Amino acid sequence: MQLLQITTTPMKYELEIEPAKLELQQDFTPTAEITRTPPSIKVQSKNTKVSIDTYEARKSLGIQKIGDYVASRAQSGKQHISEKTREYVEIGKEMSNTANGVKISDIFKQKVLQQPTLYTAFLPKGGAELSWSPAELYVENDSGDTQFDWNITDNAMNFIPGSVRMKILEYAQVNIEYLGGPMYVPPSADPDYVGEE
Repeated sequence: MQLLQITTTPMKYELEIEPAKLELQQDFTPTAEITRTPPSIKVQSKNTKVSIDTYEARKSLGIQKIGDYVASRAQSGKQHISEKTREYVEIGKEMSNTANGVKISDIFKQKVLQQPTLYTAFLPKGGAELSWSPAELYVENDSGDTQFDWNITDNAMNFIPGSVRMKILEYAQVNIEYLGGPMYVPPSADPDYVGEE
């Protein structure tokens, strides 16, 4: 005879499972910064230059620079001294001949009546010197430039880990039920005891 009845109730639960996710964020519209250098043209011109040098012509007319004037006067002074020295030597030589009947008055009279040497000169002696440099034209062309600076964004990945949630609806139970009755000692103490006849 079975005196115990054991009844078990299993645990009831629910599982909420959320799988892992990998999110990819991508911008398919790249942007760019544009820098432009406009085209340009530069033109530089230089006119014809004519130089006229009249130095020699002015010098022949007596219009001199200070340095040339000083050098000319020094040369003239040196030449004048040389001529006067030669002239006085000749006079002294002629005066030494007075013993031969030469009179001093005749010597000086001859010097006074002596005509200067004349010569014909065309002024100015030198012409003007001409020099020239041709015209120049410089053209510098810049065709311009366009630069693109692309802003390409990297792909952004976001990982969302998965999760498992367990919700317990009913806990497990073990019920033990005694099927027999009480045991009396002595047996005659049982109210339902029936003695042996």
